[in-house]
Amino acid sequence: MTTPSSIEHFGEPLRASRFGFRMTRDMYGFPNRSPHQRFRREFLGEDLWAGTAWAYRDALHGEHSDLYLLVQRDDALRNYDLSMRYFESLDGDGFEDALAYVLAKVKSLKPVDRLADVAGADGAYVMVFHDYKQMYIGQSSDIRKRIRSHWSGRKSFDRLVYGDVYRSILPVDEFRALDNTRIYAARSRNRFSLEERAERAARPQYCLNRIGGGELSPFMQMLAVGSPRGRDHGTVPEASREQRDQAVVEVRSIIGQHHAQGRLLVEALTQLDMRIFQTRRVDGSSRLWSRRDLINSAARRGELSVQLFAAFLTAMGETIVWPDR
Repeated sequence: MTTPSSIEHFGEPLRASRFGFRMTRDMYGFPNRSPHQRFRREFLGEDLWAGTAWAYRDALHGEHSDLYLLVQRDDALRNYDLSMRYFESLDGDGFEDALAYVLAKVKSLKPVDRLADVAGADGAYVMVFHDYKQMYIGQSSDIRKRIRSHWSGRKSFDRLVYGDVYRSILPVDEFRALDNTRIYAARSRNRFSLEERAERAARPQYCLNRIGGGELSPFMQMLAVGSPRGRDHGTVPEASREQRDQAVVEVRSIIGQHHAQGRLLVEALTQLDMRIFQTRRVDGSSRLWSRRDLINSAARRGELSVQLFAAFLTAMGETIVWPDR
């Protein structure tokens, strides 16, 4: 059975691409060496510049290193898996009720059958992803153009995980066109206010928005980006601080003992308990962690070579993917 080279969705022609018309794990987190944003050395300071050098393969920090591509994709795929299990746990009727509440709060939001009807329209929109029981609320000076950019765009590789890997919300730009099953839109000269009202009415468990809606000053935008929203993807067992410390010693001991024996090292690491645990900090807050995080950290410190870390990921069932360049 052949895949059509183009189809129509909401009246729009969709051209086939390597990423397909629906989001899949195989094509999620496709690596890219280009940073989302480049910072000058004097802006970051010497300590932070040196501390992030592992993530780049050039002295100017202009291209991500092989190790960064492996670590980031591993984090992104683990977040993807957590998100999929989370979506499956949600109640379909609860989602429909949550969507109806948003539409009741912003009555000007109406169903869109053809994107051409909102071409050049200034206003707010709601994208519905029925199979995932999620919605996304946005605003634009051209709703049709913005929604098409969601369908065809990809989230910057280094922004796939936004904040903590265990709480990061899956980015809307990784969903594909056919994942978007319904669209609602409202024309408005004050699109930011409309977006904010709709976004505030949305229940967080059903909403993909990573930051709040509304027009933000540059300072507030910086604060929002620095402190994104997150979600709890499910309950995990408790572990004491002592147990976490023991896990750190365990991982370092295995690496130290088998460092010169690649195959034995990979086998020993893959046999570890990779469950996610929750540990309370001294201040009462909690952190989620797993031994996989500790292994990733060892790779960042240079205790595991790129080849050994790639072999570990392969042994864990992952397929190593490299960018086109």
